[in-house]
Amino acid sequence: MKHLTFAVSSAALLMVMLLSGCSNLSLRTNAGTIALGNAKIAEIDTYTSGEISRFKAKFLGDVTTSYCEVSSDPDKLDDLPSLSSMTKSLKLQVKQRGGNAIVMKQCGKVNYPSCAVYLECNGEAYVIDRGI
Repeated sequence: MKHLTFAVSSAALLMVMLLSGCSNLSLRTNAGTIALGNAKIAEIDTYTSGEISRFKAKFLGDVTTSYCEVSSDPDKLDDLPSLSSMTKSLKLQVKQRGGNAIVMKQCGKVNYPSCAVYLECNGEAYVIDRGI
């Protein structure tokens, strides 16, 4: 069930990003690498919970991305997505929601019974009025 949920959410995310005209970013899934486009994720600033509380920030919702490798094949385990690419995926989700800030909650390996390796990153999307 988790694999189906991941596949459906990956497909939905891909459709949203393709329709928004993004380029120069890729998303790795169990199906391989998918080119996504030029999202301006550099405009998404990262804050701690304490830092974001100093701003007049509107919470837009939670963002999450995950990757499950079911194979124990060492060649596949050497080709896992980087935490940096997973963080970029979260920032892209923030951008898609109209946000400009993220609070990272956790990002790394998590034990998941049906996966040889399961990576998950979570955060919170915000929009900060910067008065521009």
